[in-house]
Amino acid sequence: MTKKPSKVPVQKEKHGLSKVEKVAIPIIVIIAIWAVYSFTQPTPTSSTLSVTYSSTPSLSQSSSAPDFTLQTVSSSGLTGQSVTLSSFRGKVVLLEFMEPWCPHCQRMASVLDSLYSQYGSSNVVFISVAGPWNGATSDDAANFIRNYGTSWVYAYDSSGTVFSEYGVQSTPTFVVIGKDGSVSTTFTGEQTSDTLSGAISAAING
Repeated sequence: MTKKPSKVPVQKEKHGLSKVEKVAIPIIVIIAIWAVYSFTQPTPTSSTLSVTYSSTPSLSQSSSAPDFTLQTVSSSGLTGQSVTLSSFRGKVVLLEFMEPWCPHCQRMASVLDSLYSQYGSSNVVFISVAGPWNGATSDDAANFIRNYGTSWVYAYDSSGTVFSEYGVQSTPTFVVIGKDGSVSTTFTGEQTSDTLSGAISAAING
């Protein structure tokens, strides 16, 4: 007597996602969304922060540095006194254009402090001109001085006029002015101590 072959149970295919797939798919989607977002964003500048003052061309080397008179700022706020650039004729001037909220300017504070300790008594004048962009006030400049312990001259350009005259388009901007009042060198963005020191020394010996 022939026996009927026994039936082998057939396993039905599961159509659901595995645990690994359930975890991996959302991660892949998130990565894809992040990649698309990052690709469409403008690339930030690593060394400068753009401002939108007048588009006056930047100063050329050897041109006369525009004179100005601005109110000075201390750690307590406006001092009631002023500083005039031309009063330092015969000395080298390191002029910094900055904004108190600018992270690059904040990082440069220690660099300038080191240079000020090196050159402050060698007929080199340090002047930082703080602008009003993004609502920055003289009180913000005073707060900056307190936070970073800086001790050279700070002035507040309330109208942004001096920024415009010097063609400043980003912060920080540095202008090294020779003893004769002419522009020796200009730099935009964060600079090393050696770079600025070299420019100052060249102006002293020029």
